[in-house]
Amino acid sequence: MRIARFGILGALVLGAIGCQTDDGGPTTPNIPPLAFVRYINAVPDTFNTTVRFIDQLSFTPQTFINVPYRGLGQGGYQGLRAGTRRLRVFTWNPNLNSQNSTGASTAQLADTSFNFVAGQYYTLLHWGYARAGQVPAQRVLILNDVLPAVSATTINVRGLNATLGLGPVTGIDFAVAAVNVFTNVGLGSASAFSSRAPAALTFSFSATGVATALASAAAPAGTAGTTTADPLAGATVGGSVLTAIAFGPSVTGSPAAASATPSIVWYQDRQPPRTTP
Repeated sequence: MRIARFGILGALVLGAIGCQTDDGGPTTPNIPPLAFVRYINAVPDTFNTTVRFIDQLSFTPQTFINVPYRGLGQGGYQGLRAGTRRLRVFTWNPNLNSQNSTGASTAQLADTSFNFVAGQYYTLLHWGYARAGQVPAQRVLILNDVLPAVSATTINVRGLNATLGLGPVTGIDFAVAAVNVFTNVGLGSASAFSSRAPAALTFSFSATGVATALASAAAPAGTAGTTTADPLAGATVGGSVLTAIAFGPSVTGSPAAASATPSIVWYQDRQPPRTTP
């Protein structure tokens, strides 16, 4: 045990020496200007997907892996070195990582470049159909998420229309207690944020001009903060910023791991201010 302890101590000492400047002072990490990105899979007819930025590894998200249909890449918003960046989206086949591989292989789905501005937030919405000949064809929509300022007495919510497979739908009505707050949100588009008093909240959506709801879902309630635990975003917690995304059904017979009915999924855009010291 003593030998092991001394070995660990020696490694720590060497590590500390490695993080010093020539004059013995500590180094300062050189963090470049960062934008913040998250990835959502809205392609209903393919395997889970993975995002790779192919221009550089440093200051680049590495966690958007094996994301299912309607899923969010691990970690939500991640720091990304600002500037023009190139990314590709691939299918993810877990059989390739097992000894019982079926012989299927990953396939590149999308390849795009975009100028990400430092300090701004973006949603990478992979949307459309992967199968050849289907319209609209899959592509990455890059949405600039202009997040509103938070207030302890309000929440901010918006709707995003990622539906496919629902016929000639050109817009979505998001209804709250029979009051339409987001009307005629176009395919692949997000509404503006709406400021509301904190309260339990359920969104429904239907084709524009049609009363019958295609799906509905309650927003997460959230958790109020205390002096020992920070709050978690939700409809009842002031300072929360939330997005409700409307999805269509997965394609019959596709490998998309999702239900065959339309749905709404809630995402947390911004947490309320901290309450711990």
